[in-house]
Amino acid sequence: MIWEIDDSTRAVEGLDGRGRPKPEYAATLGLRRAPFGRRVLSTSIELGILLVLQLPFLLVTLPALLSATASPDAAAALADAGRLGLVIACGAASAALTTAFVVVQLVLHGRKGATVGKAMTGIRSVNVRTLERPGFWRGAVVRYLVLYGSFLVPLVGPVLVIACSPLFDPERRGRGWADLAGATWFVDARDGLNPYDVKRMRIARKTAATDLADERSELRSLATSATAPGAGAYIPVTRSSGGVVGAPRTDAYASTAEASGTDAASPASPSAPAPAPAVVAPAGVAPAAIVPTAPSSGPGIPWTPPRLLADASPAPAPAPVGPPAAPATPAPRSSSPADPATPGVVLEFDSGARIALAGSGILIGRDPAAGPGDAGLALVPLDDPSKSISKTHLALLRTGGSIIAIDRASTNGSAVIRDGVEHALPPGQGIAVRSGDTLLLGERRARVRIG
Repeated sequence: MIWEIDDSTRAVEGLDGRGRPKPEYAATLGLRRAPFGRRVLSTSIELGILLVLQLPFLLVTLPALLSATASPDAAAALADAGRLGLVIACGAASAALTTAFVVVQLVLHGRKGATVGKAMTGIRSVNVRTLERPGFWRGAVVRYLVLYGSFLVPLVGPVLVIACSPLFDPERRGRGWADLAGATWFVDARDGLNPYDVKRMRIARKTAATDLADERSELRSLATSATAPGAGAYIPVTRSSGGVVGAPRTDAYASTAEASGTDAASPASPSAPAPAPAVVAPAGVAPAAIVPTAPSSGPGIPWTPPRLLADASPAPAPAPVGPPAAPATPAPRSSSPADPATPGVVLEFDSGARIALAGSGILIGRDPAAGPGDAGLALVPLDDPSKSISKTHLALLRTGGSIIAIDRASTNGSAVIRDGVEHALPPGQGIAVRSGDTLLLGERRARVRIG
């Protein structure tokens, strides 16, 4: 089975019918709310850094401004002494350093979900709906505007917004008013799951999705009564493997049987001759190799299945007598993967290794082993000290002009990163890769180059 990456907007997991995040889904993944004590510690660290950056202004510029405001003679004396340039330089340095620090904080929070203080205390910020990075404008800028706006009301504003509002969170996840405005949630990356650990987060989402989809649709039993509501009559239907499966008769079947003069819903009349049973050839056996056996007549006598001959191939026809035939002209060879017309495919690994796609395909792993259907595939072992790659991890095939990647039920899974979005590769299913895609094998990465 080969599937293509859906470039449309993906559905967000863990939301209810109204699009609101479900706390139990985050708990299933292993995400925990950040402890309040560590959040206070991280804020204290960042305030301490801001205080250090303000020292030139506080120690030099502010006293000079206060003295100049108190006495005009002091301002003139300051200019005559040549200290005016130092006063201005210290104030400008504090302003520039503080602005740079705030901008870096905003970028780190929006892109990485961690400011300086939160990185030191093991706290990460995520978007509360997608559980991914919060984003620069809403997750960082809007949130900080609410926080800094609280200082417009001295003492009461910061205490109410920073300290008290998280206590009013109805979901009990410690989200204050600033977090609600920025759609952010602070989680504990030290004792819980780190949401920016791509591999572990992918495994957690797969596990949660498997648990949610554990219910299977109940198949109708072959013993279901034909008189049951909605139950159709059972008919044998062949499939490509040569087996026989049960299928209910549909309305189309009933109309076809009615047009042919037979009753599609009731058994054949005892006076009518029984139709000959359909002879189904198992996979790999030609129809000529089956000798049909007539069904036994009379009630209570079981029907004997057809007998398969050991060798029922037709005898070769005698060669015609006449002059010897001219040697046949050899047919032109089909284009092979090694022909110049076939585009070359190269995998560029993060370690610097380059692997070219040879022949019809390759098997990649720490110690790959070919299976029953892997004839003609080249085995490519990879050096992986971390053992994040399985022994037989991924197959890369050349099929019908496309390059197909198939995960071989690896332990840590495979994925395709396209346009910055990671798409998990289900085991045993193929995906057509493009030039510029990145294959993720465990903790290793390989860039695909075609042409």
